[in-house]
Amino acid sequence: MKFNRALSFALISNMVLASFSHAISKELQQLVTLETKANAVTTRSDQAVSVYHYDIPVSLIQADIAERAPEKFVNSLIHEENGVKYLRWIINPEDTKWWQEIANFLKDNGITPIKKVYYKGYMTASRSYIIVDPVTNAEFSFKGSTDKTGGHWRDKHQDWDDGKQIRMMTDFVNDQLKSQPKLENIILLDEPVAFGIETRNAKGEVVIDQGMIIRSYDTLTNSGKTYVPGFSIVHEQKGRELAKLNGSNAPASYWNEHYNKPLARALAEFFALTGMTYDSPHSQNFLVELDEKSRPTGKIVLRDYGDTYLTQEFFDKVGRTDITQAWEQSNLIRGATSVSVGILHGNTAPSWLSEAVYNQWGVDFFKEFEKEFHRETGVQLVNNSKPSAGGMYRNKGYSLVLPAGQKFLKLVEQGKQRNYMLRCERIFM
Repeated sequence: MKFNRALSFALISNMVLASFSHAISKELQQLVTLETKANAVTTRSDQAVSVYHYDIPVSLIQADIAERAPEKFVNSLIHEENGVKYLRWIINPEDTKWWQEIANFLKDNGITPIKKVYYKGYMTASRSYIIVDPVTNAEFSFKGSTDKTGGHWRDKHQDWDDGKQIRMMTDFVNDQLKSQPKLENIILLDEPVAFGIETRNAKGEVVIDQGMIIRSYDTLTNSGKTYVPGFSIVHEQKGRELAKLNGSNAPASYWNEHYNKPLARALAEFFALTGMTYDSPHSQNFLVELDEKSRPTGKIVLRDYGDTYLTQEFFDKVGRTDITQAWEQSNLIRGATSVSVGILHGNTAPSWLSEAVYNQWGVDFFKEFEKEFHRETGVQLVNNSKPSAGGMYRNKGYSLVLPAGQKFLKLVEQGKQRNYMLRCERIFM
């Protein structure tokens, strides 16, 4: 009977797929094309593919769903059949390895593992896929385990512990920004939903450990704007093309002003409000917002908050030691903060961005970071040394033990790390 029901469901699914267009919004299609075609490391397809999933009883999985999570996401992922609620556990279309753990998990629970088709998906430059619901046209990003990805990063196991950390940190960022006025430099991509599978043997050892993370692009959908991945900005053709579209024949100079420096301002604002800095600040993690006429707005889109260093004293001051206790201890920094930028890390430099100019970008980045942090907080964090180089990364550390750092932490304790008076003055400068 299980086999027959599965067959019937598969036939119904195929009819549903034939009845709907899987329309992806214009904005997300632009993002997919940029991710897959304006990427110096690899070129991938920007066309829709069928996405398989397993139906898993909700009672067998763990879930971490924020109250703010869009209902359309939850309703798309969780459905009911014969009175039983099931999660559609999505399988990365490129994966040839990790899906077997999910199949084994189902077998261990007396369920015949049958791959089903409901969604269509679109590749990105990494392992993430943009998923489209065929009925509601809800669209979101999915990240799970796969042994094949775009770029230099290959076998990527998405475990549940990491999923929980990402959800915890995303909620923290959301909570920190609730009472803030409109962000000037950054757009944050929310990751409000995650699911996990974790089994252990008699010795307590983990046997199966899988996570599935859902990211929202609702800030982009139907906005008329374009999110350009950072690696597309430094793409040989696309970077030059977009600069020229905005009247510049000097892409290195143009993108220093409209990507490198805005990124510095965005990361200064992010640190001032959250006490977090990126441990992998490469161009996979950042996107440049363009308006309806393809002009940079000055805002940078930030994603992947799990790839961050946490400043211990900041979290102490805001009373969130629960986060620092659960975080990777190697990514906790005490007495200082570590700020890095690696726009070309994992990428191939375009001919128009020489090593000398890239080094100057690093210098300009930290000047802008320090200036923006001062504007945000009234605190002048200073490190007069040149940025240190490590591969394509440029790095600086800023002491929180010195008087300026102590002043900042005092503002954090009082909930006043954003100096509103300075910001009002800035508006009228």
